[in-house]
Amino acid sequence: MLILYDGTTSVCAIKVRLVLAEKGIGFESRTLDLRKGDQFDPEYLKLNPGAVVPTLLDGGEIIRESSVIMQYLEDIAPAPALLPESPADRARMRIWLKRIDDPVHPSTGILTHATAFRASFLAKSPEEQKAHFAKMPDAGRRARQEAVYRDGLAAPIVADAVRVFDRLFADIDAALATSDFLAGPAYSLADAAATPYANRLRDLNLLSVWTDKLPRIADWLARIEARPSFKPAVTDYFTAKDAAQFAGVDKDAPALAREILAAA
Repeated sequence: MLILYDGTTSVCAIKVRLVLAEKGIGFESRTLDLRKGDQFDPEYLKLNPGAVVPTLLDGGEIIRESSVIMQYLEDIAPAPALLPESPADRARMRIWLKRIDDPVHPSTGILTHATAFRASFLAKSPEEQKAHFAKMPDAGRRARQEAVYRDGLAAPIVADAVRVFDRLFADIDAALATSDFLAGPAYSLADAAATPYANRLRDLNLLSVWTDKLPRIADWLARIEARPSFKPAVTDYFTAKDAAQFAGVDKDAPALAREILAAA
């Protein structure tokens, strides 16, 4: 059986769990407590030196990087297909996957740490804070977290992240104007890739900044949530601890996001 190292609310893990659920592939979930720092455990670092989730084990194969894992699952279980039928739609799907990986994923981290995770980090002792950053192998990720933990919503990279999402949702809205899904008429890997990020913005109380003016995005997300894959991949993983973490999001974030976009 496949083994997936994941996190309850990890956007990258959700991408993969959605594909597993869509395809009906059984797997063993080994959930890491990312807020506690399980991803830095030396044994896990042997599997994933980047200290991120998810990691998929398929027998002796170790597959890393969520977009790669999604396509690996498509290769080993091609039915039901999550690849669009036409070559042009497949190209669109791959562009969405690339865009979600960069710049959307790091922008999501910026907004999450600035609004939902900052308070719990600041409650740590100076020694604990220093140890947290010392464990992080990715210098860019470390620098982004340092900036938002230091300055919160005032960090310049927050404005950049808001603008990334403004462009993303404008383009999602444009795609949905001509089809029900992001890369053509059928649900595909593109939708599985984008779903966790829209869902995360909702958890941060930020999604309405865009859905208030782009209702097609809310309609698309409602269709995604109605699919049988959403509950086992997303809802069932959301714990009371997760709910408490996101209940403390910075209430000023939506107003600030609107100010940033108005000034653009």
